[in-house]
Amino acid sequence: MRRTLGLMIAGAALLLASGAAQAGLRAIYIDVRQAKQLQIDVHDNGDARISEVGGEDYGLLIGGEFYIVDVEGGKPTVARLRDVATAIDRVLPPIFKGLFDTPADARPKVALTIEPGEPGDAGGRNGRIYHVIGLDSTRPEKPTDYLISQDADLKPVGAALEQFMNAAIVPSAPLIGSMAAELIGQTRTIFALGTPIDVAGRFRLNLAGKAAFPSAYFRLPAQPQSVEALVLSMKDSMAKTPQ
Repeated sequence: MRRTLGLMIAGAALLLASGAAQAGLRAIYIDVRQAKQLQIDVHDNGDARISEVGGEDYGLLIGGEFYIVDVEGGKPTVARLRDVATAIDRVLPPIFKGLFDTPADARPKVALTIEPGEPGDAGGRNGRIYHVIGLDSTRPEKPTDYLISQDADLKPVGAALEQFMNAAIVPSAPLIGSMAAELIGQTRTIFALGTPIDVAGRFRLNLAGKAAFPSAYFRLPAQPQSVEALVLSMKDSMAKTPQ
């Protein structure tokens, strides 16, 4: 009995030392055209980690703030998305104008024509198709079909996915200017409907189910860069770019 109790205590100590597993949900999306998978892991408190399967870089949604983690040579570099947008506005004529200082669900939407359609399913989840018109500037009347789920446990998956898409848009601002803020507004309009689980058959939820993660999984691996450091890095990069 004493030996069994000792083994139990030792096992508990080992679990605490390594970081207790934390419950959550894992969702896997498939990018059909590029034959890639996107993995979104969500903690029960709503924090999330999102990355391309097999890739080193990832994003972290912690307390509503999205962080971009670039890993090079095994060394992580962290930047908060809001700080990246602020730095861009200090280097260039302002584009975002404090947009990311507002919580994601309170940001301005862009007017789009949205027509509800028939029910559908993807990855074992049910939803409703919405025909969204106005996304394609070359063919403004062409609808893009979004299958949207209202499942409560997928809501943080949608929050992480929206911020991940924003993180792809923000760095393009020097090239597309004010269109970056418009694209973020369009994204907000769509995600306000719920969590997309199929986008025109090109990007589709494959599965979503319960999972457990180590306690350090949703922590920042390094201190985020300051706005000042990001500004200096951007100016240095611009100076090295051939005119």
